[in-house]
Amino acid sequence: MEKFINLKALDITQKEQYNKAVSNAFPKIISESQVIKRNWSKLENYFPEYQQFLISKDNELIGFINALPFQFDSSLNELSDSGWDWMFSKGISDFENMIKPNYLGGLQVIVRSKFQSRGYSKRILNHAKDLFREYKLLNLVIPIRPTEKEKFPRMPMSTYLNLKTDGKVFDPWIRTHITGGAEIIKVCRESMTMTGDISFWESILNRKIIESGKYELDGALELISIDVANNIGHYVEPNIWIKYN
Repeated sequence: MEKFINLKALDITQKEQYNKAVSNAFPKIISESQVIKRNWSKLENYFPEYQQFLISKDNELIGFINALPFQFDSSLNELSDSGWDWMFSKGISDFENMIKPNYLGGLQVIVRSKFQSRGYSKRILNHAKDLFREYKLLNLVIPIRPTEKEKFPRMPMSTYLNLKTDGKVFDPWIRTHITGGAEIIKVCRESMTMTGDISFWESILNRKIIESGKYELDGALELISIDVANNIGHYVEPNIWIKYN
């Protein structure tokens, strides 16, 4: 029988499947996030009970959600425009400063490729909803990363959010959340931010950079802004704040 377990209950093989699934899920630029590098081990150490894994009857990892609680006293419409980076950092800081949380924040939901298109993402999200209720938190909020936005890096997220196909929301990940009962709050325009010198961006883009301008990167949701004269480049990724009641 399939079951959910937390991080502490993973065996060695499941941990290997977990780590590989994370590395395969996103483009290289995401793994370069300083917020991730500073905080991921803290996430797993501080909040093992909020890292939930769906295990198959054959004891194989199907998928998982990484999440953390955080404190926020304003209207959800006022959630930070810094989205994912802000929420991750806030949850870690709140724990370290012993601030009582009132929301559960979802960092990522991943289903391993061999188990995709079977409805497991909705099952994991439903489990996450049970989790925030179990811990008596107000809502589950997630700064989601639309899966097909990478095909439209020049399109503003606010425009992309409203794209339709056959009368339905175009992006499958946005659509999954909406049909699962989520409510869209707003776009967070600076959800993930990465900055580096030209040599850093040359390693990411796998090309020599000789001119300032905007550069496309496979898997990135927006263009990378390069300033050669000042030896710096920026990637600012928008996400979409959603909530589950």
